[in-house]
Amino acid sequence: MEKRGHINPILSNKSKRKTDQQPRKIRSDKLHDIKVPVTESIDLIIRREARKGWGGSKTSVGTEILLYGLDHIFEYPEVIYKDGPFTVHCKVDHTTYNKIGLYADKWKCSIRMAAHRIFIEALKKKQLGGINHEEI
Repeated sequence: MEKRGHINPILSNKSKRKTDQQPRKIRSDKLHDIKVPVTESIDLIIRREARKGWGGSKTSVGTEILLYGLDHIFEYPEVIYKDGPFTVHCKVDHTTYNKIGLYADKWKCSIRMAAHRIFIEALKKKQLGGINHEEI
């Protein structure tokens, strides 16, 4: 018996792919997601702040704190970076992501570590009134 093609013509055409495809365009309003590790107490504070506003989320509060730190604080002391089970997502645009990247290059660390450093300092200044001598 001779093997014939499929009855369905879509399945029988094997070489109908486009070979001259252009690369995909990147959206101009694309947001970068940065996961900032936090302690359990900071996670609790951010959850409470998110619940205060109607429809607020942990991500929006975390993003707001990170942007506050980038806009209003100019000196970021070194903090202990410890990865853990509690994280806060921060969604930032491309220019902000590049700004954090410049700090990461300056401090010779990853973007996630730089975002953590900025985030913790901004949280101290904004939420807790500028506690510098105690660890959160």
